[in-house]
Amino acid sequence: MLNTIALYDDFTPKGKTGLREYEKSNWCKKDKVYKELENLIKNADFKFIFLSYNDEGLLSLNQIKEIFEKYGKYDLKNKTYKRFKADSNRLSKKDDTTEYLHILIK
Repeated sequence: MLNTIALYDDFTPKGKTGLREYEKSNWCKKDKVYKELENLIKNADFKFIFLSYNDEGLLSLNQIKEIFEKYGKYDLKNKTYKRFKADSNRLSKKDDTTEYLHILIK
């Protein structure tokens, strides 16, 4: 909706949600997101990097750990939360989700 307001143009809504057509970034593509994260971490000019990422993302816990460990001292914290269940037809039927805090000291 905000894109439509910002662009102030005519468009044809698609699907049930009426979303605009758009091109997904590499961050939204399973086969490209690993490289995107590695480039970001490799080139980040910071001493500390924190990444909050849950167990429902495109990258696995081990993939993120693998990237972070290449560039410094890595630590991990996690917490499990009850899932918000607004959609009974969702693909994942889990009752909870785990949020991971990836910590890197470069």
